[in-house]
Amino acid sequence: MSSQCDALDRLFRDDDPETVGLLKEQLLLNGEQVVPDLRNLVNADSAIVAAHAQEVLHAIAGKKSASDLETLLKSEREISLEDASWLVAAALMPWIDQEECRSILDGWGREVSLLLSAYGSQTPLETLIDYLHGNLGFDGNAADYYNHENSLLPCVMENRLGLPLTLTLLYIFVASRAGISIHGVNLPGHFIARCGGTYFDPFHSGRILSLADCADILARQQIELTDEHLEDPGSREVIARMLANLSHAYGVEESTWQKRMVDRWLGILTGAES
Repeated sequence: MSSQCDALDRLFRDDDPETVGLLKEQLLLNGEQVVPDLRNLVNADSAIVAAHAQEVLHAIAGKKSASDLETLLKSEREISLEDASWLVAAALMPWIDQEECRSILDGWGREVSLLLSAYGSQTPLETLIDYLHGNLGFDGNAADYYNHENSLLPCVMENRLGLPLTLTLLYIFVASRAGISIHGVNLPGHFIARCGGTYFDPFHSGRILSLADCADILARQQIELTDEHLEDPGSREVIARMLANLSHAYGVEESTWQKRMVDRWLGILTGAES
């Protein structure tokens, strides 16, 4: 921990509210240059220090990420799914080091590339599933399905658990780094993935799906599978579903301000809010 970080730790522990308030005002004036130290303090042994650090991070890094996200959602150009995923997480959890997370994804992509070279008997998809599910243990969080962390990419990376949509995005992002093309398939009720003409389910251990399996997923909802269901969704459609998942999770958890933020982003994306 740096000397400045130590100093902040001591000052955040001060019993005088005025001292802490003045410190926060100064930190806000310093802006993004204090973000690395504040991120270190989020893991402090004192809950009070961690809470103060989170509050200031929300006011500096979180506010900026939320503004950047809204600008992205308002743009008329195609939206990068990865950029949007990082900005959503950074706005809600500004203590997350986005560059560190991207570096981890880069490393996983390199590992898959090496495995593709070493095991030529496997298809690229088999190698990808073996690595992400078999080696790293990524799977669906059926036991705690409506936890908001299942919809935030950095949390999914850390917990190795997520929703169908977020796990599919993880597969897409790692695969792209290894030169494998993966697409999402926006089936009602259960997001799945496609590699070439092969459908698979990242939520259920990456199991391969036949068209009959896809039809069964929809049949449980009294929906008949059509070619339209299997078309590649646009990035805005995928982001809208991700935000809807988050909104529902925060509603279940009664996390009021987080739900309000996510609903605003969803409104901007869909044109319901300017």
